[in-house]
Amino acid sequence: MKKNNKNNEDTNDKKFENNSVRKNFYEDEMGNFSIMIASLILIGFLLLSIILLNTAISHEKENEEIISSDNYQYILDDYIRNIPLIEDETLEELSEEVIKNKRPCLDSKSDLKEIIDEKLMVKNQEYYDNYNIQINSSLISIENTSNPFSYKFKTYVYSVKGDYSFERIISSDVDCINLKDPVPLLYLKSYSSLSYNDSSYNYGTSLSEFLRDNGVENYSFYTNANSPLVIRKCPYDPYKHHGDDNGKIMKNCRDNGYYHESRDGACYLCRLEGKSGCEHYGFETFINPQKTNETGRVSACGSDHVIFSDDIYPGVEVIYNSENGLNEILYLDPHGHKVKYGMSDY
Repeated sequence: MKKNNKNNEDTNDKKFENNSVRKNFYEDEMGNFSIMIASLILIGFLLLSIILLNTAISHEKENEEIISSDNYQYILDDYIRNIPLIEDETLEELSEEVIKNKRPCLDSKSDLKEIIDEKLMVKNQEYYDNYNIQINSSLISIENTSNPFSYKFKTYVYSVKGDYSFERIISSDVDCINLKDPVPLLYLKSYSSLSYNDSSYNYGTSLSEFLRDNGVENYSFYTNANSPLVIRKCPYDPYKHHGDDNGKIMKNCRDNGYYHESRDGACYLCRLEGKSGCEHYGFETFINPQKTNETGRVSACGSDHVIFSDDIYPGVEVIYNSENGLNEILYLDPHGHKVKYGMSDY
């Protein structure tokens, strides 16, 4: 009996040992599995963090790229806005120089290009100093348009900064409205009595002497005449309406010194070259004789492109207003300017 009990005890001890081993093994396995799971979770978290961080960095870089691109374009847009301002300014400066020196341009377009390109070089250096943007630009053409008071300026612009670049031809509409007309001054600079104020030329005896020297009859009718100094486009269109309202439209036109489109008159750039007529579509204005109480007179046609030309032809007296016994008149050719301005019945 004791031997059997001993055997049973041994058997039970072995079972206990086996159970302990199994338990330890199970616990080790479960520990290892927990460590693996924790490691996988940690690795996954690290990977997710790296992905999120890279995404954030990439998104921030994209935002920086967008901001940089927007800033670059904003600066270029600002530069482009300056181009027509420079061109307007230069045209006015050239006009003032011609008036001041009483000397015409040999080639007004070339003169404008030279001055504008110099101004653009200064502006380009300014943008490089302020924004570290390299800009190369130059005026490539000045074109006459169907509007004789306006020109199309075309400027080539190339710019680069880092990965960004820009290349384009910029078109600008530049007009001569409110600039001074140099034609009378250039034609009469050798005659002493010509003068001008802020708005008009006063000829004194200069024009009558000029007409006398060019063989015009009744040249003295233009003594103390006047004409506009500043270019202003006539608003009365079509021009035949100048004859409306018993001449009041024409009087308002002359009081304001308006200019009119004309295929025979010179464009503004040619006027800067001392021309009264040119191959371009241009404009004309009238020279107003002194008021008179006489009627039926004939003298040179009063359009500026006729008087300041090699072919001065006559015009008949047109009375468009009378006050206090004095007539305001123009000399217009019967089949040309009288018809064009609706003055045939005057």
